[in-house]
Amino acid sequence: SKVTDEVEMSILTLRNTFGWGTARIQQGLYKLPPFIWETTHCVQGVQLSRETINNVLSKHGVNGYPCKHKRWKFFRAETPDDLWQIDFKGPFNVNGKKYWFLTCIDDYSRFLVLAEQFNHEPRTREVTALFEKQKRLPKSILSDHGQQFKEKWKKWCRQHGIEPHFAHPSYPQDKGKVERCIQSLNREFVNHLRKFPEWLKGKIHEYREWFNHSRFHRGINTFPGELYECNVRKLT
Repeated sequence: SKVTDEVEMSILTLRNTFGWGTARIQQGLYKLPPFIWETTHCVQGVQLSRETINNVLSKHGVNGYPCKHKRWKFFRAETPDDLWQIDFKGPFNVNGKKYWFLTCIDDYSRFLVLAEQFNHEPRTREVTALFEKQKRLPKSILSDHGQQFKEKWKKWCRQHGIEPHFAHPSYPQDKGKVERCIQSLNREFVNHLRKFPEWLKGKIHEYREWFNHSRFHRGINTFPGELYECNVRKLT
């Protein structure tokens, strides 16, 4: 009874516009970031099971994926700010211009500490400047900085009491959580910039707020912001 014509159309809109699966569509029907809602005008505040959403997709022959993704090797920090993971996406071409995207995630809570875009390949100093603006810094950071950045990065980490860790080459499982976060950023934001280039005007910060406080994360069974901030209060 909840699947009205308007709800069904919203499910198909999210699927056809962004290529989302049932979990992301489920989240989208409940609450979308403002900039995506302004684009799609999908219904909001609707709670449906993934099975129901899949039934709608099956009805129209648009369910399923052509391939399966491998599972990452699992590990997890014990508390917030024990370990952050950082990685880059890019270059990505939009209207003839190249963009790079930086993500940094708290390993314990999946809280998206940083989500930034650049119109050039980020330099070490630009990245460290972003970290220096944070109210809190982690005990350690896992990255896969290229050799040309490695020594500068290690020096900055030592100066701020952070232990730098580096992923093994050609082994993405080391950075499973940030890789997974980048997949979400790609599917929910970056891959749609050619269609919606106006999102480049600061919408990535709206995405970060939505990711942390309104996007339910099944890996931790709650919202990243609630888990990160709740445990920060307990630790301080």
